[in-house]
Amino acid sequence: MSRELQARIGLDLIMTIILLCGFAYRIIGDLAHEWIGIALCVLFITHNVLNWRWYRNIFNGHYTARRIVIAVINLLLIVIITVLIITGLLHSRTVLAVLHLSGGMLLRQIHTTTAYWSLILVAAHIGLHWEIISSVVQKMTEFTGVSRIRSSILRVFTVLLIIYGLWAFWDRDMAAKLFQGHSFDFWNPESPAILFFTSNLALLGLYVVGTRSLFKLTMKF
Repeated sequence: MSRELQARIGLDLIMTIILLCGFAYRIIGDLAHEWIGIALCVLFITHNVLNWRWYRNIFNGHYTARRIVIAVINLLLIVIITVLIITGLLHSRTVLAVLHLSGGMLLRQIHTTTAYWSLILVAAHIGLHWEIISSVVQKMTEFTGVSRIRSSILRVFTVLLIIYGLWAFWDRDMAAKLFQGHSFDFWNPESPAILFFTSNLALLGLYVVGTRSLFKLTMKF
């Protein structure tokens, strides 16, 4: 695996972790949330610079069904993350307080809704590039003595992840949050914070598995 690919995968992993942490506004507070947003902005720009070849080749070559789906997901993700970052910067109250930006409830609603959709699109992006991630994991485990039981463990883990993800989707009322323009993401302060992070991680996993399964199914027709 080339160093460039290692850097890109590492960057993607860090971006995903930062995005998941950004949802914990009620837990980490305003200041940390805004710095996370700024970090996401910097990493997002870096990610696109490292993947400049994709932009160069976007109008070149033949578009198969797979390439069309990947291109659409990528473009939607670029738009959603851009809107997420801009709306976040515009209603900054701490890091960029000196700029006296107007913000407003509408921007907050757009910011929150795009955050929920960004999780789905990030998961879809991961799911559509799963072969690359899978090959990396395989190379990491092929000499560790667990390669023979890896598939069985992965199946069990996937089933548990789907169950937990479905529960989190229902418990967090994600259907309403995706389509009704919520302004805030309420979290009961009496609930353990670790449950919030694992729920979001399970939602991400659910979306990844769902995207991967749907893509494999539709490509058969």
